[in-house]
Amino acid sequence: MSATDAVSRRSWFPWSGRHDHRHPAVKSSHDERTLGERVADDVARFGGSWPFIFLFIGLIAGWMVLNTVVLARVLHDRQWDPYPYIALNLMLSGIAGIQAPIIMMSQNRAAARDEALAGHHYAESQKSERMLVLLRELLEANTDLTKQVHELTAQIHAVVAPGRGSSGG
Repeated sequence: MSATDAVSRRSWFPWSGRHDHRHPAVKSSHDERTLGERVADDVARFGGSWPFIFLFIGLIAGWMVLNTVVLARVLHDRQWDPYPYIALNLMLSGIAGIQAPIIMMSQNRAAARDEALAGHHYAESQKSERMLVLLRELLEANTDLTKQVHELTAQIHAVVAPGRGSSGG
């Protein structure tokens, strides 16, 4: 297995730690998270992943099979949660009701992190632009000095060898 395959396979799992928090603007916000913020980030990271979707589909299908087939045989055709699956529906609604605000908290933190990162990038861009202006000014000053040196060199050649400049040799 190549390194690319390992990285690709690892990216399927939201808990793989693939997020890079080394950038200074992101590192400070990442290091200062409270317990609730860390939990919200982890829930959002797992809740928005393919493994979660597959696990959830499996649990729902398992619930249906368990209530429709297994418990019907054990309880003699009396299912604990019969066909419209009202208990399952109540659990799904409860999970959605709790998971949605947790994910929104994480998204708010991500937006704040993105805003800090954009602010950092803007400041860096401004510094780069100031450096470019300074470099342009230095280049123009250097060009002017080079022209002056060239003119002085031509004057020196005219004084030292007045006849050689006009004869070409």
